[in-house]
Amino acid sequence: MNNNMRDKLWFQTFVIKYKSIRNPAMQKPYHIKVSLQEFYNLFYSNKWIIPDFSNKCPICKSSKCATFHGTYSRAVICPIHGFHVLDFPILRFKCNSKGDTKTCNHVTFSLLPIQLIPYRQLSLQFIVLAVWIKLTNDISYFKAMDLIEDMLIDLNDVADFLNISAQIAWLNIVSTALKLCLQSNIKIFNNSQYHEILNNLEDGLMLFLDIAINYEFIKNNHTIRGPCALALAFYQLSGGDDTLAPFLFGKASQHRV
Repeated sequence: MNNNMRDKLWFQTFVIKYKSIRNPAMQKPYHIKVSLQEFYNLFYSNKWIIPDFSNKCPICKSSKCATFHGTYSRAVICPIHGFHVLDFPILRFKCNSKGDTKTCNHVTFSLLPIQLIPYRQLSLQFIVLAVWIKLTNDISYFKAMDLIEDMLIDLNDVADFLNISAQIAWLNIVSTALKLCLQSNIKIFNNSQYHEILNNLEDGLMLFLDIAINYEFIKNNHTIRGPCALALAFYQLSGGDDTLAPFLFGKASQHRV
């Protein structure tokens, strides 16, 4: 074997090993108890208290392991509240491998505020309400754009996030969430709601949207309402701290293939 072939084989082996141990940060939902804009302002004025995971590391499950590892920035748009930034901070933590690392090959984890969906800029509340407006009024995607802008958007520049293809993507997100609820053993609905959805799947999506918009969930003596509450309740009932617990809306990094 000549040197070029040996170097090429070594590089391929290195890439395979590197990809297998350096996965993207595992994501966890983060209940911040304030609006996205309040969190943004508090964090950049150094008034936000960084969460403490010293009792249990979400990755290796050990105590005194996870340490704060800085932030990364992402664009966030909350049209309902007129909030749009390009440098929204996502908190990152590092697992120092003090516990069992066989069950998870992630090195870091990040905290995604429950108002957001993995890999999406728009707020969850806006997406759910936009789909609800379109379906409730039984109008075309084109006509829905004007109604959504009038009812939900408090921004001077709507930019290009409101269009037909985006609406189709939002509908897919909501429809996938409903399917996930129905396929799981998680009792996120009461029995009458569950049977009503199953007996009429055509109208089931509208019922699901109504449930999401009016949902309430109590977390640490704090009442959360709306789609964010439904998403957090589903995550908690699916296992919560378990790395395999799915997000209801969107796929976290640990579940993406």
